[in-house]
Amino acid sequence: MEQIKWAANRMPKNGDRQLGVMSLENVAKARKFHRSFPQYSVTPLARLDNMAAQLGLGGLFVKDESYRFGLNAFKVLGGSFAMARYIAQQLGRDVSEMTYEYLTSQKLRDEFGQATFFTATDGNHGRGVAWAANRLGQKAVVHMPKGSTKARFDNIAAEGAKVTIEKVNYDDCVRMAAAEAAETPRGVVVQDTAWEGYEEIPAWIMQGYGTMASEAAEQLKEAGVDRPTHIFV
Repeated sequence: MEQIKWAANRMPKNGDRQLGVMSLENVAKARKFHRSFPQYSVTPLARLDNMAAQLGLGGLFVKDESYRFGLNAFKVLGGSFAMARYIAQQLGRDVSEMTYEYLTSQKLRDEFGQATFFTATDGNHGRGVAWAANRLGQKAVVHMPKGSTKARFDNIAAEGAKVTIEKVNYDDCVRMAAAEAAETPRGVVVQDTAWEGYEEIPAWIMQGYGTMASEAAEQLKEAGVDRPTHIFV
């Protein structure tokens, strides 16, 4: 077998002020939020022993997100948590109080009411936002770029969102969603990409994705792996 060439990462720690965004505390809040959903279950961590043996590795694991909330994708973790954090922020409360039970209650209707969450998508992120909005009694508007498939359009529409396929590319759909959100009373853009002046909600989306890492860390320990040497995303 041909030897794998590798190089050690010797870059010094740089004190990145953004590292706290994905702190264990923030990830734990995301995990607690997702656990409150009746549809929640830990997705499998598949162990590929035969492939590991062929590659000369001690172990190889794949996190299978096809089971996530029945949506066949992990993206719903980000959009749903960002929506919860936005609602918490508007109410002056911590996201740890934003359980599924509360977010679907009459008390939430009385205290917060309804917002309209705008996004652009190639498919999975928009479907996740639409799914979460539908479950939580909120509104969603989703714009898809030219060339988007009807199947993905139908999946998003089935969640009750207002969805369109535009004659422009993805970046222009993002601009369209942001502009419409700015012009809509209680409109909010929930986008999994950032730009100058729009960084808070994308950070919340990333925290939502942390649920995957939290689950995988527990599953690896159960498999006798204290710390993986490489992680591919």
